[in-house]
Amino acid sequence: MIIRDSERGLTLIRQTEHARLCGVMAHAWGNDRFQPPEPRIPVIEAAAEHDNGWQEWEDAPRLNPESRQPYSYLDIPVDQHLEIYRRGIARAVSRDPYVGLIVSLHGSRLYARFRAGQPGATEFLSQQESLRDRLIQGLASDPGLEPYTRPDVLEVNRDLLFGWDVLSLLISHGAAWQSTVVCPTDYEGNRVEVTVGGGGERWQLNPFPFREPLELSVAVAEIGAKSFADQEALREGLEGARRRKLEVVIEPG
Repeated sequence: MIIRDSERGLTLIRQTEHARLCGVMAHAWGNDRFQPPEPRIPVIEAAAEHDNGWQEWEDAPRLNPESRQPYSYLDIPVDQHLEIYRRGIARAVSRDPYVGLIVSLHGSRLYARFRAGQPGATEFLSQQESLRDRLIQGLASDPGLEPYTRPDVLEVNRDLLFGWDVLSLLISHGAAWQSTVVCPTDYEGNRVEVTVGGGGERWQLNPFPFREPLELSVAVAEIGAKSFADQEALREGLEGARRRKLEVVIEPG
């Protein structure tokens, strides 16, 4: 759950909606300077599905007793977060082994970078490494996908997904907390700092990584309250939320 807090109340964006935006970015990625993802379809699907494990949780989000707001992806307890990520990775693997491989790499990068040392993190990282070994062994017999299981290719696809993830989160929050995002430009080891400008409904990127200016429609739920007394109050607030689309444009900077 992504939460925007304002004087008027809360604007909520589901992680699954944020992931869908990543898939739209992945589909539009590529021009004279930025090489499109390879293999194209599985990488796009990995981007779009990387947070699918949140679906069940977001159908009935839990209340943070300290903030009196729904837990967000930033403060959700690690046991719930692990359950979400394990479910999402398993779902991605069942959809397509290469999709699952990239989603697993993404989950491991997040845990190694942001949740290292938390209860269960080391076990999760070890389990994911073993899973990826099995997936790579299975993909070795597929001549169409085996070349894309090389470590250097997997690193690029992992980093592409991370870049889309950050860009989508910035847009979902409506404001940039960082001014650059490092993104691969090809599969030869080249990377560039993409400068992020703007905010709200209009964003600028330089250098521009998409084929053309990108128009995004973001599903949000608006609640006219900023806190909730208990779980039932949160449920009622969500049921009465105003649901609409935010229209966002990403253009060359």
